[in-house]
Amino acid sequence: MKIYARAVLAGLLALLSLTGLAAGPESCPGADPEKVQGAKDRNLDLVRQFLAETSAPDSRLDDYYFVLIGDIQNSVRDFGHDVFNVIAKNIHEAVDEKTGERLYDKIRFLVLLGDLVYEGPSAREWDWLGRALAGQGPDRTAYPYLELLARDKPIFPAIGNHELLSFRPNIQTHYKDLFDSPLGVVRFKSFFDWDRLIADPHILYPVPADLPEKTFRELSAKLPDPAGLKFLAEQYLLKPDGRYHLKFYENPPLREAEFRAAKDQLAARLAGLFRGAGYGTLPVLNSDNMIHYAFEAGGVVYLILDSMVRGWHYPSFARLKQALYPAQKNRHRLNLFTLSPFNGQSDFYRAVAAYAREHGKALVPMMHSPTFNSSRNIYQTGVGYNTWLALGLPQPGRETGDPTIFDEILFSDVPDIFGACVHAYEHLTVVARSPGKPDHTLQCYISGGGGGPPRRDFVPGKAKAAESLYNQKIMNMGGSAAGRSVEIKDDVTGVGHHYLIVHVAGGRIVDVSPRFIDPKDLHRPVFKPQMTLTASYRSLPSSTGASLEFSPAVWGMERFIKYLTFINWRPSISLGVVNFNIFGKSPDVQAYAATLELSPLTFECHLPRSNVVTLHFPGFEVWDGRGNLRRYFLSMGVEAPLVYDLVGKLENLHFGIKAYIPLHLGGAYDPNFGRRTKLALFAGYRFKL
Repeated sequence: MKIYARAVLAGLLALLSLTGLAAGPESCPGADPEKVQGAKDRNLDLVRQFLAETSAPDSRLDDYYFVLIGDIQNSVRDFGHDVFNVIAKNIHEAVDEKTGERLYDKIRFLVLLGDLVYEGPSAREWDWLGRALAGQGPDRTAYPYLELLARDKPIFPAIGNHELLSFRPNIQTHYKDLFDSPLGVVRFKSFFDWDRLIADPHILYPVPADLPEKTFRELSAKLPDPAGLKFLAEQYLLKPDGRYHLKFYENPPLREAEFRAAKDQLAARLAGLFRGAGYGTLPVLNSDNMIHYAFEAGGVVYLILDSMVRGWHYPSFARLKQALYPAQKNRHRLNLFTLSPFNGQSDFYRAVAAYAREHGKALVPMMHSPTFNSSRNIYQTGVGYNTWLALGLPQPGRETGDPTIFDEILFSDVPDIFGACVHAYEHLTVVARSPGKPDHTLQCYISGGGGGPPRRDFVPGKAKAAESLYNQKIMNMGGSAAGRSVEIKDDVTGVGHHYLIVHVAGGRIVDVSPRFIDPKDLHRPVFKPQMTLTASYRSLPSSTGASLEFSPAVWGMERFIKYLTFINWRPSISLGVVNFNIFGKSPDVQAYAATLELSPLTFECHLPRSNVVTLHFPGFEVWDGRGNLRRYFLSMGVEAPLVYDLVGKLENLHFGIKAYIPLHLGGAYDPNFGRRTKLALFAGYRFKL
């Protein structure tokens, strides 16, 4: 038996050498950090080049297209962006539906309207998005069209609820929910090199609330005026996170008039300094460094808004809410759509709108979470409640409603607005009426078909119900809103994965064309067999072991229960060896034994904040040594890529713990062999065939 066990161990080592694992983790297929970083750097260069060209005096960008994709979301099963790659292929081949003319060269930029990953706080998911844009999918799947798209077209991002998604066991409420993680914002900004993006003179942005130490010092070096340099240094404080933070929000005045006066004065002075250093800064302060900005192209100003209206993911903004409204039930009164001097986004919207009017440009707002739609229940916890707040609808039993940014969008000259979040297509025509003024028509487009699970149905009358609630709010408010009303006249819906091609000519949007993907072009992910080489240590008595686990395939559990999209079923069988009582210090026998384990109930769970956790539910294991040394166990355990979770490296290296329940079957075997084995710590390296 000892010879047999050693032969098993030798076979494991030989297989290890054949797989090339000895070359280290960099041999992992698809792991090319330089190529991934190159793709991200190239996008920033494309953005800057595009903005510089379109801002030049001789620019002729008066007839062009752009593409809008919402909710590209990586797969929660394998971190892939298969749908996004198919969309990229479709974009490359797209033609004008009337003339048949190929459009790819006329498409000047791409807007990703939020929900770029499934869970924003996860470094692993941003890593895989970077790989996707570099043409590298999971399981050695190539994404050539994504690589081509990222190489050719500048990408402008928006933030969505999944960028902030951080599940926790506590109950979601109306006032604080699961989409409030500041870590997700950090990941988003890091991925798009945010500090360099907002430094572009053609990006309209408020006065930054924080900047890296290096960037702050570079900016300071560009200020020739000693008085201006001194003023800038007085307004920012270097904190332990290595960033300079605007001191205004450390202890701001909380009376509205005082706050507004101090903020406006400071914003005007600082905006001048930033513009003098090459920024496109507007005279506005943020409550925090929110994910909103604007840029101009072909006579249109595109405004990307942050529509996660509760704003708990911005620390300063959350502190303002708590200071202004100690009672939690009142904190909805300050959100990212509130017309309040304490909300930097409302001031930024007004500043951008004024800029567009001053220069005779059309203003097109874009935001992830839509307002009127026929899909979501707007008064509920979660993203639906964002819509309730964005519309300013009254809190039941207490209030009459609040003015919001959306009121100003509706009753203005804004012609079009784009949203996502709902995994379907919808086009609503909203007519806004004000006494003594011509009716204003706003075209609302919702497009969230870029990769998330498609919504298959709409609720008839849901948009009209929201219209009724909104009109009641306006009537309750009175004052300058007296006599106003809105009417939703058209509501066109469509289901399935899709994207939008938007045609702009003469400084206005002339056509929005939803392009749906043929289901036959959407390939189901192929889950390849996996092998895991594992080393383990067991106590009582001290024993070591090694095994090779084989998993023939992986199946997504949504095939059985549609809500379990985050769980894979991965049954496995393992063959290995154990050196029992390795040090010989226990009264138990010292021996080698071959091991065989059947694990039909192994599940990979893509759990929040833990990335991938593998759960081994009760399996059956047998140890077979020389003579009468045999033991049967029920085994169960848990494993995770701990090193990757901590530092973003070695994703295939897993650590875990396994519990053993010894069984004694048959009287012919030594009853003491292995009976005290209860627990094992193990490390394994997983590779795919």
